[in-house]
Amino acid sequence: MKRLLLILTFIPVFSFSQYTTIPDKNFEQALIGLGYDDVIDSKVLTANIIYVDSLYLSKKNIKDLTGIDAFTDLTFLICDNNQLTSLDVSKNKALNYLDCSFNSLTSLDLSYNNAYTYLGCLGNQLTKFGYK
Repeated sequence: MKRLLLILTFIPVFSFSQYTTIPDKNFEQALIGLGYDDVIDSKVLTANIIYVDSLYLSKKNIKDLTGIDAFTDLTFLICDNNQLTSLDVSKNKALNYLDCSFNSLTSLDLSYNNAYTYLGCLGNQLTKFGYK
């Protein structure tokens, strides 16, 4: 009985301590600068980012935006002038403003998003582009 009580005591802690992996150190440093994280450890507390609606990541030397999918309320993303070779915003359904200009993107699939009011993707090497 004591063991069951002990296990039940820690379940809420584990369920609310979920993290999102952020492998790019420059992306994580940008999140620290914006106040969403506090230490470079390749992860950010998911509760700190799920309600973020705008991200300004211009000129941060970011190569990888893995983890951007956890920003589920994101409507505005500026990630221009970085070193991105891929960008997956398929889980960012609310996104309506995207500027990913001047990166090294070769493909961009926006078929999962239908709310765009602005899309900037100049200065990439796009050979494949998908849009609904």
